[in-house]
Amino acid sequence: MASPKYKPSLSKGEQDKLRKQFTNKLALHLRKVREEKGITQEDLAFKAGVNTAYYGHLERGVYSPTMFVIWKISQALGISIEEFMSGFDSSTVEQA
Repeated sequence: MASPKYKPSLSKGEQDKLRKQFTNKLALHLRKVREEKGITQEDLAFKAGVNTAYYGHLERGVYSPTMFVIWKISQALGISIEEFMSGFDSSTVEQA
């Protein structure tokens, strides 16, 4: 018996739209937490060991960070990933 083929529930366009919404929401959260801690983008990028331009792209929603990068940023902010993500509300990302 053949395995059923995977069929995504969303089209490629819908997935791209959802990914962009999520990335933009995460970008706003990154900026909010950084500003609450009173640290500049440059200082946070340096402490987290990421390129300053890359970090700027994260806050503008150009790139979506991996969990490893989120961990590095949270460590640089002096908080746990759980604490960092506790204020992130993904429920408002609209699924197509």
